[in-house]
Amino acid sequence: MILGGGGYTIKNVARCWAYETAICLGVPLEDELPLNDCFELLGKDLKLHFDAKPDQKNENTKEYLEFIQAKCISNINSLETAPSVGITDLIAADFYA
Repeated sequence: MILGGGGYTIKNVARCWAYETAICLGVPLEDELPLNDCFELLGKDLKLHFDAKPDQKNENTKEYLEFIQAKCISNINSLETAPSVGITDLIAADFYA
């Protein structure tokens, strides 16, 4: 299961999810984006990766990210499972093994 966190902009959400899904599946993606029906929504950045704006500051602190991670894990652990369906703990490192 892959979960998102919000704060999306229309021109970046599809490329972000494509990239993150590819990482989880271990599939490399080309930087050149294929022509598609939503190409005009990408703005002037027609590649998968682009440079951040020089004045763009990452305002996520390590403490905030750790809090969000702990909250997500807590929420997942409180979910009820379906009968006869096992739950296995799988961490990101397992994807790269």
